[in-house]
Amino acid sequence: MDAAAALELGRRTAPLIVELELYFSCLVKKFVHFREDSRGRPTVNASDKLQLYFRPVTSTACSLETAARLGRQSEMDIDTAATRRIAPKRVSIDHVRGAWRGSFSL
Repeated sequence: MDAAAALELGRRTAPLIVELELYFSCLVKKFVHFREDSRGRPTVNASDKLQLYFRPVTSTACSLETAARLGRQSEMDIDTAATRRIAPKRVSIDHVRGAWRGSFSL
């Protein structure tokens, strides 16, 4: 974690929730979403101010037209034996110009 991110986390009264999303659609993409709550999903404590959860999802269809119009397609969670074996190995969190940034690797 970058020093600016650690400083910003230290200012928070509640933990920052980070969703690590692996999105299967026409292409496979990774997204990092910063949230104020976990949306009911179980989290892992990275620290007292940072909680993480991994969410593999798939689109309900593969339409480049829909993706271009909406930015992404309708999705659903994937919970299979294969996706339960996938887990992020490394997470990078940064705070730049007032905004959270993140990435992860599998």
